[in-house]
Order: sequence, then C-alpha cells, then structure tokens
Amino acid sequence: MPNLLAHIGAQGILTRGILKRADAKWVLLGCLIPDLPWILQRIVRGIGLDADLYDLRLYAITQASFAGCLILCGALAALAAAPGRVFLILALNSFLHLLLDAMQTKWANGVHFVAPLSWRLVNFELFWPESLPSVLLTVLGLFTVVWLWRTRPEGAAARSSRGRRRLLIPASLFLAYGGLPLLFLHGPETADNHFVRTLREVERRPGREVEFDRNRCLVQGEDTVLQTFAGEQLLVAGNQTPAPGTVSLRARFRDRHTIEVLELHAHAALLRDAASVAGLAVVFAFWARAGWVRRSHPGNGRGPGEGGGP
Repeated sequence: MPNLLAHIGAQGILTRGILKRADAKWVLLGCLIPDLPWILQRIVRGIGLDADLYDLRLYAITQASFAGCLILCGALAALAAAPGRVFLILALNSFLHLLLDAMQTKWANGVHFVAPLSWRLVNFELFWPESLPSVLLTVLGLFTVVWLWRTRPEGAAARSSRGRRRLLIPASLFLAYGGLPLLFLHGPETADNHFVRTLREVERRPGREVEFDRNRCLVQGEDTVLQTFAGEQLLVAGNQTPAPGTVSLRARFRDRHTIEVLELHAHAALLRDAASVAGLAVVFAFWARAGWVRRSHPGNGRGPGEGGGP
C-alpha cells in the first residue's frame, strides 16, 4: 500500500474538491483508518504477545475491509459535534484509501470493498511502491500538508452529552469494530487471502504456489531465508535468489520448508516506512493543534462543517 504521506497528498486534495472546507483533522484521520489494523498487528508482533499470528493476520484483513472501516467511521463520528458530516468525511477517505491501495502492485495482498459478501482481493497492479507515481504522490503529500496547515484550524469539539446514553452508540460501534471480525475469520481463510491457508497447511505445501508481500529476506551462512508474517523462516531456492532486504515473491514450495522463487521484486522499504511515520506525525500534529485551539479559544471549537459546511 502507498505510504501515509502519499495518501494524504491524493486524498487531501480530492476530499477538499468534493467536500468544500472539510475539516483537515478529520480528513487526515480518515486517511489513517484503513491502516489501523495493520498498525495494531505490528504492535502485537513487536511486543511479542502470545497470539496466533495466522489468526491475527485474518483479523486484520477482516477489520481493514471497507465494512470494517465504516464501523469505525461511525464510532468516531458519533463522538463529534456534527456526526453526519464527520461520518461522510471519514467514510469518503476510507474508500479513497482502499481505492488507492488497490491500484498499487501487491502480491498476495489487496483490498475488500464488498466483504463479507465476497472475500476476493481487489488489486489492479498498476504501480509498485518505489515507482514514479508513488514518489510523486509522496511529494504531493508534503505540499498538501503545508496547504492544509495554513487553513483555519477548527477546535476538536466533542458532541455535547448529558448522560451516559449519549455514549451508548459510539461504545457499541467500537465494540462491534473490535469484536465482529472474530466472527468472519473463516471468510478470508477459505479464500486463502494472503495465502494464510496455504501456509497453515504445512503437510500440503509441497508443489503449491504461494506469494509474499514485502517480507524480509535474510542470509544465514550459505543459506537465504525468507521470514513470513507468522515468523516462520523458509529456505529460498532456485535460480532467482533475492538479496537481503524487503522483497515480494511469487514462489512454489519444493517441500514443506523450502520455496523456489518464480518472480521477485526488491523494495526500498526504508523510504516507505519513513514516509508513513512522517504521515502519522502529521495526523498527530493536526489533532494536537485542534486540541490547543479548543482550549485556548473555546468559541472556535465548532464541529466540522459548522459555519461553513464540510
């Protein structure tokens, strides 16, 4: 998927073109929503929690679907002063994010627009993360951040509340966002999304084809190994042996723990990761500024669209 700055570049301009004066902080949060399950997955893996990493991948796949994004959009919008308009901003940017993701080449990966009705991955394979379109979108993201920052900030106004009943809707939606994916894990597994089923069925691996999206390749002695998202290390064989780094592969299992490379693509992972971290910092900065405006100038804490529309 494109880095977060690239999403901000494309989506910030498109959203402001469709929804005039859409509040920048909500636009940026909408750019981030489809990535939140993948960020959570990285955190769980990074801190070493005892979790089934295949199920964790299926959970993230389900939660990152457009339907999952819409549930989170509803939960966040229900906390805002203008929930209808905020939901529209968040939902539009979630859709645009997934659409942009679908344009990028991602072996073993893709997006779900109509899940849980269909778990078929959508991937148009138009360009790689390191290609010119991604670079141009990233540069555009930098200019978009400056442009949005110069617009008049709105305070981070919350929806007025006179009791716990007002929290029932957002709380229910947050619970649905966290809990409903557990009921649909069989869907992406049956469809072999991200080749989870292929990787899980160890005894049936020999002869089956498999793909990997941005996995780490390591050299151990005289062997080259690929580390899967589940932490397993597979021996890499064949005429095309990737150099150490982040790679995408199309391969075939020779035996249960050895893959023969059919196609490979090396990624410039450091640039993409740095741009995504910068994008996260931008989202945080916009919300921090909105909070400061809210505290310093209470009269400017209008909700999105109040006094001008989204």
